[in-house]
Amino acid sequence: MARHPARRAHILALIGAGLLIVTFGTMGIELGNEMARHGDLDRQSTAAGSYLRTLHHATSEARICHYAWLAKRQERDQACYERAITQLGSARQEFTAFRLVQQREGSERSEPLNGVDDGLKQIAGWHTNGGAMPEGGEQVLATLDDNLSVLSRVSTLDQADRVANMLRNTSWQRRLGLLGIITGVLSLISAGWVLDRSSLAAARAEASSRDLALRLRATLDSLSLGVAVFGADGRLWHWNEQLGTVLGLEKDFLKLGLSYEELSAVLVVGGVPLLEPFEHIEASLLRGESAPPVMVECHGINGADLELCRTLFFAPDGAAERRGFVLTAADITLRLRSERALGEAQKLRALGQLTAGIAHDFKNLLTVILGNLELAADHDQPDHVEQRQEYLSAATHAGRRSEALTGQLLSFMRRQSTAPDSSLSLSDLFSFLSGLLGRIIGSRIVVECGDVSGVWSVRADPAQLESAVLNLAINARDAMPKGGRLRVAARNVTFSVNADLMSLPVEEGRTMRVVSDPTPLTAGDWVRLDVIDSGCGMTKDVLAHLFEPFFTTKGEGAGTGLGMAMVLAFSQQARGRVVVATGASCGTEVSLWLPRAVTDVKEVVLPKCQPAAQRQERQMQVLVVEDDAAIRDIVVTILSMAGHRVLEAGDGEQAFDVAAAAKGRIDLLVTDIQLPGPLDGLTLSRVLAGRDAGLAVVYMSGELTVDSPPPPGALEGARLLPKPFRRDGLMDAVTAALSARAGV
Repeated sequence: MARHPARRAHILALIGAGLLIVTFGTMGIELGNEMARHGDLDRQSTAAGSYLRTLHHATSEARICHYAWLAKRQERDQACYERAITQLGSARQEFTAFRLVQQREGSERSEPLNGVDDGLKQIAGWHTNGGAMPEGGEQVLATLDDNLSVLSRVSTLDQADRVANMLRNTSWQRRLGLLGIITGVLSLISAGWVLDRSSLAAARAEASSRDLALRLRATLDSLSLGVAVFGADGRLWHWNEQLGTVLGLEKDFLKLGLSYEELSAVLVVGGVPLLEPFEHIEASLLRGESAPPVMVECHGINGADLELCRTLFFAPDGAAERRGFVLTAADITLRLRSERALGEAQKLRALGQLTAGIAHDFKNLLTVILGNLELAADHDQPDHVEQRQEYLSAATHAGRRSEALTGQLLSFMRRQSTAPDSSLSLSDLFSFLSGLLGRIIGSRIVVECGDVSGVWSVRADPAQLESAVLNLAINARDAMPKGGRLRVAARNVTFSVNADLMSLPVEEGRTMRVVSDPTPLTAGDWVRLDVIDSGCGMTKDVLAHLFEPFFTTKGEGAGTGLGMAMVLAFSQQARGRVVVATGASCGTEVSLWLPRAVTDVKEVVLPKCQPAAQRQERQMQVLVVEDDAAIRDIVVTILSMAGHRVLEAGDGEQAFDVAAAAKGRIDLLVTDIQLPGPLDGLTLSRVLAGRDAGLAVVYMSGELTVDSPPPPGALEGARLLPKPFRRDGLMDAVTAALSARAGV
């Protein structure tokens, strides 16, 4: 393999390093010899240095303490000054030895030495009584201080030279220098070998990089999405051919160095640029932010659906010239089309499951209604009044359950969540369920309802709670095909702190549990309602999907898969929890945790129908529009019995003709929202309200719930009437609509 071009530089560096080692080795030997010739030192130099530092310190202390004494006249400053003068006078005796050492070290020190000698002589003759300094004493001390400073600097330099000479004067120093030269030579030889290997590795890496670049280029060209790499200055570095195709650019538009602004100026649809402004990208690059990729879906200039993604990149060493961003463009037209088709297929499948399940549930309810009506018709004798009334009450109750079922389905499909505003006594619920569950569950299963006389009232909708318990009872029945026992019980529970329901003790061996909401239950008073069966229990897989809509373990068409989902929706509306505990051969326990009703919550009192004379002072002319003749007849009959003059129509066009031919003004319009023909209920109401601004409107629809907002296009002040409804509900809506229009 060819050598790397840097190998010549490595060889030159090796030769230069060898020459430096030889040169510095020779210099070291010469310096060692010189040190040996001038390295004769004695111990007196150390004592002289100590003596010099003592004089210097005493002189500085004498000056400082004298100035302090002159400023504050404190005794401690006076004592300090006298002590320093005494020390300088005593040091005069050792000056001769110090002078000999200094003269030996250098002849240029005679002048400062003489100055120090004169100063010490004068100071030795001073008297220190009272802290006073002789005339001219300050100048003497200052001169002495300067001369000592000169000697100190010179001595420091000489001492450093002497220390160096001492170090080089040893024989081991010579051996260490020789060892260093040998080691250096061996190191350079090793370094040369390593550099040679490195040059080979670099050559291989360079060849591998070229191969990798070719493979990356081939990979980029084979991608179905377009890729562009821009530098920090917004100039185009690299791109693949697919980029121009995906973005719908002209041929040869992309070129090296193309600016990001030029590309952004071309990619404009409806006056709106598709690309992010370069100022945002530049600011992120300057700050060095490692931000997540920015993705956006849009329509390209060629009409295709695009997914644009911008990603920043930075060099590992933070070099500004190696930072930039990558822009990718993918054509997602086919993907979106497939997703829409899949979504429609899933909706159709869910609709089929829902339709089958609703048909099954409503067949059961219709069976109850028709059967009780037939029994009531058979008991038509005067002495059968009580039995006939019992059958009629059962049919009415089943009808109300049908109404609650439709409301729950609409609330579930629309994900509505409302807080209950009524309190419910469980004793009323249990007294009703004790007779009903036996007929629904069958004779093979023993139903036990516990005593709930001391259980608190709960905040829950009665119909929804009843439906939830019935759903749980039916599920329990299906889990016990050979018979068993079903137990419904309730008890009061108080938590002083927030409680994790999953951490409660295991009961009767039911070790597997799942909770509808993992967040802790808030502290306070709660009512726990349990539905317990003696079946075989659930598996972990069933427990994991228990609350999912349309999930069922029953056969095809045998269940909707919405029972537990509705129970979950009810618990969420009641701001409670659902806990399911099960175990192999231990049965299943479903616990509804419901909040206790506070004292200020009022019991639900259904509004009673008032006589027509109390509702309105005069006879109203009402137009009823409903395409279902049976429902229209019921509404017309109820309003006629209330004393109103009622006109009726089967669709919007007929209603318009009836209103045009009517004598006098129409006070109230009661219309279904969904009507056949071009005029639906909303359009009809706006047309008639344009003719008569005082028109009151009541909208009817089976898609409405109690909590539904007004539909788009509804008149202000209009009232909503969800189907199915009863006479009281209709009359309340009529009264509210007339009152609202009267107050306008």
